[in-house]
Amino acid sequence: MRTVEIPELPEVNDLVKNIDIKKDVDFKSIETAHRKWVSEIIDLSDFSHCYFVNGLEDAIHHWKLTETRPCQKLEGEYDYPDTIGEPATVCCDVPGQYMNQELGRSAIPADIKNDRPLYLSIPSQADGNFFNPGNLDAPIILDCSYVGSTDIQKINVLKNTEQVFFDFTRGFGKVVQGVGLVYTKQPHVSLERSKNWNEIGIKILDAILSNFTVDYMWKKHKQEQEQICKQHGLKPADCFYLATTRDPQYKGHRRMRWNDTARICITSFFAKYKQQS
Repeated sequence: MRTVEIPELPEVNDLVKNIDIKKDVDFKSIETAHRKWVSEIIDLSDFSHCYFVNGLEDAIHHWKLTETRPCQKLEGEYDYPDTIGEPATVCCDVPGQYMNQELGRSAIPADIKNDRPLYLSIPSQADGNFFNPGNLDAPIILDCSYVGSTDIQKINVLKNTEQVFFDFTRGFGKVVQGVGLVYTKQPHVSLERSKNWNEIGIKILDAILSNFTVDYMWKKHKQEQEQICKQHGLKPADCFYLATTRDPQYKGHRRMRWNDTARICITSFFAKYKQQS
């Protein structure tokens, strides 16, 4: 079982309910605000093009349906891109190879082909943690969809990164589903043609950027996460509603072959924690 249950966040739900749908919001101002909002985590100055998408899956659709090269990914990455077009080649597929004993995850470098786009998530979909990918020469498709659910840590954007994805569901709950952004260095093959956006989605994004800092949710829920993990023998992940463990009873939650680290979603424990407090 590998699913993650996105938390319901009352303050975000209330914010969305009270959005002024008549308010005129300019997309360029949203882009400018978002670049500043994430600037302590990721520098987007090399990415001159920004597009609204209906969440991470929509960003992946536009990438995979216009991608002409075979793709690759690391162990434990989000498997949704494999449902569109040809499945990506997994880079770490030799037992025991590339194991980082300290971090408990498949380490880089792996068997990465320099002529194939590498789908890479930071924070990682595999365990909900930040990590430094080191020096890679492959074209990078960078998924930053967990940004908004973590503290402020710097993401090393490699010079060969072609696209950066943001999704606001993972940081701000289900009510924000279908709100995302894609940044590119060159005009996007399909998104540049339409430049359409969901008006309600843009207004939701405007409200989030205006009312919450990029690390607001992490600060608010960090104590809960630490206490829940302490009670259940888990290690807190950088994403506030995820944790990791090497306990064999969670074997079914392991996302990386040749790795005994399991990713656990602790969303269901938050309500119990509030009752106990």
